[in-house]
Amino acid sequence: MVTRFRRYGQIADILIKYGFGIALEEMYPGTTRRHLFQRKKQPEIYLNEYERVRLALEELGPTFIKFGQMVSTRREMLPPELIEELQVLTDKVKPVPFDEVRGTIEEYCGPIEETFAFFEEVPAASASLSQVHRAMLKDGTIVAIKVQRPGIVDTIEVDLKILTSLAERVEKNFPEYKIYNPTGIVREFTVQIRKELDFVNDGKNADHLRGIVTEVRGVRVPWIHWEFSGRKLLVMEYISGVRIDDVDAIRVLGFDTKKIANRGIKSYIKQILKYGFFHADPHGGNLLVEMSGDLVFLDFGAIGILRPERREALVGLLIGFLDDDLDEIIASFRDLGVDLDDRIVDSFKDETYTILRQYSGYDIREFDLGGLMAQVPGLLNRYHLAVPMSLMQALKVIIMVLDTGKKLDPDFHFSEEVGPYVAEIERESFFSRSTLKHYAKETFDIFDDFISLPRVINRALLKATDGSIRIEVVGTDIFRLANSIDRASNNLLIGLVTAAIVIGSSLILFLSDDPGSLPYSVAFFGYIVALAIGLVSIYRVWRLKD
Repeated sequence: MVTRFRRYGQIADILIKYGFGIALEEMYPGTTRRHLFQRKKQPEIYLNEYERVRLALEELGPTFIKFGQMVSTRREMLPPELIEELQVLTDKVKPVPFDEVRGTIEEYCGPIEETFAFFEEVPAASASLSQVHRAMLKDGTIVAIKVQRPGIVDTIEVDLKILTSLAERVEKNFPEYKIYNPTGIVREFTVQIRKELDFVNDGKNADHLRGIVTEVRGVRVPWIHWEFSGRKLLVMEYISGVRIDDVDAIRVLGFDTKKIANRGIKSYIKQILKYGFFHADPHGGNLLVEMSGDLVFLDFGAIGILRPERREALVGLLIGFLDDDLDEIIASFRDLGVDLDDRIVDSFKDETYTILRQYSGYDIREFDLGGLMAQVPGLLNRYHLAVPMSLMQALKVIIMVLDTGKKLDPDFHFSEEVGPYVAEIERESFFSRSTLKHYAKETFDIFDDFISLPRVINRALLKATDGSIRIEVVGTDIFRLANSIDRASNNLLIGLVTAAIVIGSSLILFLSDDPGSLPYSVAFFGYIVALAIGLVSIYRVWRLKD
């Protein structure tokens, strides 16, 4: 077991080796002097600082590799050159001997000879947290067995404590970075990697995602064999195929790359914008084209989640970019939690407008939404605007998926092929049961306010009669007051009737399951009547003011 003190020493050695001794000394005074005699060969002089960051993270091990991969989504706060380096971080490591994982496998599956017809002891794949073996069950089913590396939980828990300490020291010694909330990022990472270490969570993600991706024909998720799975072991359907980024191999197999690109992007758009539950690691190894031509998702440890209001705001942002609508873009940024201070909003609008101008005037088949979206993180970075991790994760996935789509189909254009699909999701969201339920609740609240208004007026009148409130009026004021009360009563009655119609229509929509049924038609007719009454009432109020 690696102790925290010993691990501190290992990390210090590696950071000094890659030229980060000065920063380390500022955070932990005296560290560099104590480790000078252990200094290893310095990296070659041709390596820039971003390359050295990547190499240091890879040498520091799985926790830091995973952390680098996670922060690579924070495009709004890191230089593009560093993002590029972090995106090529690899956690492929030498597999552990089979005897070291055999005990874990048999803990969940029973004796290997009794459970499997054959079992490949040499792993088919190996990563920092786990390795995968291929096997056949007694009934002839080929399965992939993902088994956790021994001792990895203890190692990661020690590293998480050290990462937390480093984040606190960064905020203390480098105040300019406090705006990016390093300790908050480490907390988010801690939650994420602990979920990845629980393979039950991995399997549940797969089951949930399966119901979403199958809405797009030709896309699927492998089945989980829960009778053999647990926290440290996941047994799933074995899938053979070619990586989605191996375009030549896909073409050799005779598959239409245009169709594969289209279904992959549509699946991701549905996951992100309709359900807010999406596969968050879309690199080539996690997306396979199997021999039937289906697109298959793999590895469900990294899952992105967006709340309904964030999904609606992200849809608005995409629609704003597609329609060249600056006001919609700014409003969507604010709905997404971007804190646009009034002092910078004009300048921010100017820069956003400049970016839009770069893409305006293009033919719809030349419009590059991926290129436009890729400029968003840089824009946010220049204004030091903190953005929720879930949003940056979604933007990263959209950009990566569009890039892969371009490789598969150079003629693919988001605006033409997926733009209408996004608009359809926007319409579905507006008329969804959750949205109607929200509108019904808001209407009930308004109706409740109307009902309570007489009580409020009564309390005010009682205070006036007992002398708590003194009102001085003249003759003409009495007539004006009477007229005002009369108009207010009429308007209140109209408002109550309109509210009742809206509530009734909302309840009909909420309780009915068939959009083509008579109740739906009655409900929409009710909305139209309520709208007409509202418009007439507004017009009358406007006329009376004149």
